[in-house]
Amino acid sequence: MFRKLLLATTFVWPLIFLTGCLTSESKEYRFQVNPDGSGTGTITFVNIVSQDDEERDVSFKDFGELVTDYLEGSDFEDQNSAYHVTGKRLFERDGKLMGEIAFSFGSLDSIGFFRQPNCDCCPTLLYSEAFQETYAESDGKYLGETSATPFIQWAPGTKEFYVKTTVLDDLSNTRALLTHWQDWKKNDKSGER
Repeated sequence: MFRKLLLATTFVWPLIFLTGCLTSESKEYRFQVNPDGSGTGTITFVNIVSQDDEERDVSFKDFGELVTDYLEGSDFEDQNSAYHVTGKRLFERDGKLMGEIAFSFGSLDSIGFFRQPNCDCCPTLLYSEAFQETYAESDGKYLGETSATPFIQWAPGTKEFYVKTTVLDDLSNTRALLTHWQDWKKNDKSGER
């Protein structure tokens, strides 16, 4: 059974696809930390879909918004100033449209992780409270099973972190955007996307 994990404030779990009718089935977050505390990461949006608007198919409009506002635009960057975006792309995996944002960050604490300063002896914790997604899995230990505070804990010295959340359990009344992307890609003259 999935557990609810409140995600965002300082971590600012990315708000991409959560306005309007764009959403994804799940998200995969990966972070690699350098010795100085800065690092890099990726967010993969698994199975990007359009939710019907009062039972109307708005997938064409939503795909246009995905491309102009997020892929080619700066909506993600505007909503997530702690992430310094180094790349964005759409791609197909397992018959689903995926999105990926690559980024760097100045410090773990700037993106919502907690770690005792100057101490590799303490665990690293993740907890945020402004945005709600459903915890699915991670390579850390989820403490929400036994506590009212949904922390994920990693062992001292951990340099790579992985978290997966479920954004949308029920895919009824959604439209896959893969065919829109395939058509767009065939007609796109600007190169690889």
